[in-house]
Amino acid sequence: MPYTYDYAVIGGDMRQVFLTEKLAIDAKRVCYFALYAVPDKRCFSDGAFVTAASSLEEALSLSACIIGPIPLCGKDACFNQTVLDEHISEERLLSCLKSGQSFFGGCIPAEFRSAADLKGVRIFDLLENPSLSYFNTIATAEGAVCEAIRQSPQNLRKSFCAILGYGKCGRTLLQYLKGMECRTYVAARREEARAQAGILSDYTGTLEEFISHAGEFDFIFNTIPSAVISLETLKKMKPSVTIIDIASAPGGVDFEGARQLGLTARLCPGLPGKYAPVSSAGAIKEIVEKSLKE
Repeated sequence: MPYTYDYAVIGGDMRQVFLTEKLAIDAKRVCYFALYAVPDKRCFSDGAFVTAASSLEEALSLSACIIGPIPLCGKDACFNQTVLDEHISEERLLSCLKSGQSFFGGCIPAEFRSAADLKGVRIFDLLENPSLSYFNTIATAEGAVCEAIRQSPQNLRKSFCAILGYGKCGRTLLQYLKGMECRTYVAARREEARAQAGILSDYTGTLEEFISHAGEFDFIFNTIPSAVISLETLKKMKPSVTIIDIASAPGGVDFEGARQLGLTARLCPGLPGKYAPVSSAGAIKEIVEKSLKE
């Protein structure tokens, strides 16, 4: 069926705002709903048609392709947005979708995916795309470094930094910290990961070994989305330590314990949207357009 809009961009953070602007550069028909801010009309091409939808139902039902937040779900509802007083449920989102549409988002729940698939909607989880996954590690690493600098009175340069976990984000973060002449320690469960980290890192060890050395570090960056820094481990740390947790919520740190001890510990979700929304929006646009062609 013909649609009024080529794209609907809904919810999220500044990434979705800049994504709307980038889609409008190509003379597309775009509507938006519940964005973090109003897109800048100066970025639109003369041939573009861009408008704010009056409701979620209008945005979704009249658009061939819907691009949602990353992650799709927020703390209290399925639809991750910060501008509406109401909570939008998974059921309401699904009720607006039609067969033949394409839906993009991040960390899409399995139940939502299955229900949309039964309706004939093509679902794309952006965070499962390898290209965007690796691209996000750049913005995440840069954001983590920025957060560490903001939260600590110490220089990162020449400091002793621990990275917990050596997945995609851990690898990119290690490169940034070594580029800043930091001494580094990578703690990982798998022997293979420790061997890989040892190519660049000054030291490597298991998580258990990290705990025994916890009092030596100036900065600790956690990438593991499970409880790895307990109250007992926090008690061993320097009073001046800065802990930056970039793992998925709720992170891997006992934040209440850190507060009680007077330690600086921050959970930092959504760093690509906070520190590099323009670059991230460009990467999302490229992946969406490529996916629609396949």
